[in-house]
Amino acid sequence: MPQDRQDAGGAGQAASVPTAAGFDEGFAAIAASPGIRRVWQAVDPDLPPEIEPFSFVSVALLGHVANALALAPGQTLVDLGCGRGGPGLWLAQSQDVSLIGVDFSPVAAQHAGDRAALFGLADTAHFVVGDLAATGLPDAAADAVVSIDALHLAPDLAAAAREVLRILRPGHRLVLTSWQPRTPEDARLPSRLRIDWTTALRSVGLVDVQVESRVEWHDLFTRVYQVALDLGGPDEDVALARLQDEARRHLPIAELVDRVVVTATRPNGGVAAGPAG
Repeated sequence: MPQDRQDAGGAGQAASVPTAAGFDEGFAAIAASPGIRRVWQAVDPDLPPEIEPFSFVSVALLGHVANALALAPGQTLVDLGCGRGGPGLWLAQSQDVSLIGVDFSPVAAQHAGDRAALFGLADTAHFVVGDLAATGLPDAAADAVVSIDALHLAPDLAAAAREVLRILRPGHRLVLTSWQPRTPEDARLPSRLRIDWTTALRSVGLVDVQVESRVEWHDLFTRVYQVALDLGGPDEDVALARLQDEARRHLPIAELVDRVVVTATRPNGGVAAGPAG
């Protein structure tokens, strides 16, 4: 991968700032990768192949996220850091809602728009190029916000969380997937794996923050890494080679973190700040 979904730096190093150009390259490589498809077929045979994730998801995990979003048919879901769109498109299809995907990678946004028809959402899913902290969306545009393995990559997490608060309608939810340290501020972990999600989200005004971890979610992401390594030499498969490199860095510290789903709510009342940027 051009930038690790977890962290580009090792423990004790400053995290590198993800770039759109780096992710453009990574998303293009994923689209052309037979090895990545083999990984997901082995890890979760029930995962619809059109999802083509760039994240650590399963049908069961996406189902849990769908329930947590508490959407009603006809509402609008915003997917922050949507990548090539698969998980967000699956969620929108399963909940019968409209989708707005936001990613700073033009390649991702283009691929996601092209792939919406695979989910029957060509007319109800739209993808825009924007930043996690400056989406360009109107205030209160979202009945729910989802972020799959992306929000921890924000260079300024507080600014990204404030943007979530701004675009959510009062009383509605953010649901994100990420990691959280088993030992607070564990110096053995890179910075993006040391986030205290409860503190980070409450600090900007989100409420009812809940952090849930399950053994099967943790096992899923470690299995993705192990299966990728077990495939052996990647030959010309750039995306598989990068996933294998990522696996070698992160498997040794996998037991220091929990795989989590985090929910938070924009409180009723009050007015969010205007658009950032």
